[in-house]
Amino acid sequence: MADASIIPDDIQRRIDEVQARMTEEVFEEMLAKAGVDPADLAALLDVLAIGITNGAWRNSCVENWHAEGRLSDGDMMRVNSHTTHGVRQRLRGWTKEFGVSASTSEGLAELAVEDADALGYRLFRWLTNPARKLATGATLGELAKTEMNLDEYVEHADQSLRGFIAQMEDKGVRFGLLRTACHGALACQQWWGHPTWPARVDRFMAMLDNPEDDQWGPSAAYRERLLPEPSDLQDRSALRATLLKEPWELGSTTADWITDAGIGYLTPLTNTSRMS
Repeated sequence: MADASIIPDDIQRRIDEVQARMTEEVFEEMLAKAGVDPADLAALLDVLAIGITNGAWRNSCVENWHAEGRLSDGDMMRVNSHTTHGVRQRLRGWTKEFGVSASTSEGLAELAVEDADALGYRLFRWLTNPARKLATGATLGELAKTEMNLDEYVEHADQSLRGFIAQMEDKGVRFGLLRTACHGALACQQWWGHPTWPARVDRFMAMLDNPEDDQWGPSAAYRERLLPEPSDLQDRSALRATLLKEPWELGSTTADWITDAGIGYLTPLTNTSRMS
């Protein structure tokens, strides 16, 4: 029987050609088109946190747990945004600790692979800690329910973060960070932390008080199918502030109503500046 791990020469050649076209300059262009200034360290860390969270957390057995009903759509918005926030905090701490304190991302090129290893280890320890408290109030261990389920997630996080670090070992730390940042910027445009999130929130706020908004469909039929607005939605100013800064602080019922109303499917009308 042929060894399935052997890649045919023509396929390997195509893979090599694609990889050869993946450069820091290409990633920078992709980020700029997504509304991210690749030279702005803070902006880069925002979408980098999204890319890491999507790969090492959301695209795992967590999605299966969501499908099983352990997490509602609103819970997923709260948990994913809170996890992104935690990853971003650790990225900011890591860059400061290893001397990248300027506002430009160019300093990332001076980091060594060993420095990246330290980041990967810290993220792994935090993400996989069974006592880590999620935005729902449950711990990771409680969400997983069993050691087998927890081990499945730990294995996924380990593989994802090892792949993240391997990119840097191959072509440099900044290359690997830019590549994962591109993933966050391009694949997760509906996430908190993305540069288009403020515009998405403003679009959502505008439709709340406009029964003729296209989002509701003809005669606002879609809104009619929703449950009555939770009381937390009545203070529009406070709601907007929470969505912008810390959507994980929303109540469960409110978060579910917002996701049911389709905030993740809105097309922002304009781009606004990123969050602090």
